[in-house]
Amino acid sequence: MQQAHQETVVWFAVFPFPAESIVLVLALGDLHIPHRAADLPPKFKSMLVPGMIQHVFCTGNLCIKEVQDYLKTLCPDLHITRGEYDEDTRYPETKTLTIRQFKLGLCHAMAIRYYFLLSAGI
Repeated sequence: MQQAHQETVVWFAVFPFPAESIVLVLALGDLHIPHRAADLPPKFKSMLVPGMIQHVFCTGNLCIKEVQDYLKTLCPDLHITRGEYDEDTRYPETKTLTIRQFKLGLCHAMAIRYYFLLSAGI
C-alpha cells in the first residue's frame, strides 16, 4: 500500500499577527486512509507535535474515525467537512468559522463541482 496519495492536500498557514500571537493552522484533505494510503508520510507525521497547532481544518476524505481521532490528539479545535468517501456522514458539506478577524469557509472539492454543475444547469 502507498504511503501517500498523490492528491493529498496539506497546508500549514500562519495568520499575519504580531509574533506574540501567531496562530498556526494545519489544513489538509483527501487523505484517503486506509483506502489509498496506509498513513500520513512518516517524515511529515514526525513534524506534527501535539499542542503546537491551534486549529486543524480538514476538507474531507479522512475516510475513517481513527484519522479524526489522531488529528484530535494534535489539536482539539478540529474542523471537518465531508468528502465523498468519508464514513461519518455527520460531517457538514460546508463550514464557516471565524478566527480573530478572519472569516473562513471550508468545503470539499466535490461541493464546488456540484455547485458549478447545478449553476450551469447540468
